[in-house]
Amino acid sequence: MARPRWLPVAAAVLAAACRRDAGTLTVAGTIEIRQVQLAPLTSGRLVRLLKDEGDTVRAGDTVAVLDQPGLAALIEQRRAQAEAATARTAEIHAAEADSQRAANDLARARPLRATGVVSPQQFDQLQSAAAAATARLQAVRGAARESQAARAALALAQAIRDELTLVAPEDGIVLTRYAERGEAVATGMPVVAIGLVRRPWVRAYVGERFVGRLKVGQEARVHMDGAAPSDSGVVGRVTEISPRAEFTPRAALTERERADLVFGIKVAIGDGGGRLKAGMPVQVDLPLLPPHSP
Repeated sequence: MARPRWLPVAAAVLAAACRRDAGTLTVAGTIEIRQVQLAPLTSGRLVRLLKDEGDTVRAGDTVAVLDQPGLAALIEQRRAQAEAATARTAEIHAAEADSQRAANDLARARPLRATGVVSPQQFDQLQSAAAAATARLQAVRGAARESQAARAALALAQAIRDELTLVAPEDGIVLTRYAERGEAVATGMPVVAIGLVRRPWVRAYVGERFVGRLKVGQEARVHMDGAAPSDSGVVGRVTEISPRAEFTPRAALTERERADLVFGIKVAIGDGGGRLKAGMPVQVDLPLLPPHSP
């Protein structure tokens, strides 16, 4: 009986995708990058979009600016109120001094009233002056509380303005633009997505017969397709091993392998000097732990 022609090809693919050589398991993987979606914490209209798809961004770069009608005027109003209220607080010291002086005058007049040195009319005037000074001091202290409220309102308005400016949290590349200039952007609606190219990782799958010989934190080595034999690859580290088994993705390898149970793993790597791109196929060498004794 003739052997099917596809068997040698399947065997070759299987050997390249998952082999064990001197205690090392080699699996096929794909480079992935983390994404960050920049979204405002308040609504506004997109007035400036400084970066487009494919542009490189650095941490702290302004990517987009939104605006709220009347916000600038509101901030100026809150600032003026805060400055005016702060100016009133300077009156507190004078009001405290007046109140203390009036209270002292009234205290000295009490014994003199009994001896007749201070007339009843003079004593009543001193009482009225002390009461007026106390009322003025309370009013000025109320102005101090208004100053605190005005400063808080100003800080709130400025915080809203700051949230309308979207900045890049890390170095990366703009992958997707979700909004155009002039569009109204709701709270939490993403404006752009940034790929963090300096923190790539590898998604790969390991057969269930090998997963027990791997552990989180172990070193791995990632090789690009077509690399020179002398290329030692990029050092990585296993950061996650899926706790659940799944079937090999349909796009992977042979029909036989697609029926096998596998466990997904993640391997964190360096940026590889900019050589590693999202979606790039790679091979991952994973040192296997000694098998458990029966």
